[in-house]
Amino acid sequence: MLITAIRDYLFNRGQANLQDLARHFHIQESAMEQILAFWLKKGVIQQLNINDNDCSQGSCSDCFVCPPGLKKIYRAATNPVKTIPIQPITNS
Repeated sequence: MLITAIRDYLFNRGQANLQDLARHFHIQESAMEQILAFWLKKGVIQQLNINDNDCSQGSCSDCFVCPPGLKKIYRAATNPVKTIPIQPITNS
């Protein structure tokens, strides 16, 4: 399924921007954002906030050089797998 392929892609690659994800999976950025919103809500991925230090032009807040899809960067969460502790069975 496409939704799990996108999750796996981010876990294998580490991070990617919206434009790269949409191009890789051959879908529109708006459709990709909906899929990413699902994973964001589940806590499986995170969206990075771009600030002026990350921008190659030095002015991301008021710049129009980069397409909007490049400014939205997503990465895999550090610990996406939730474990359930299992208590050992004791014979009493």
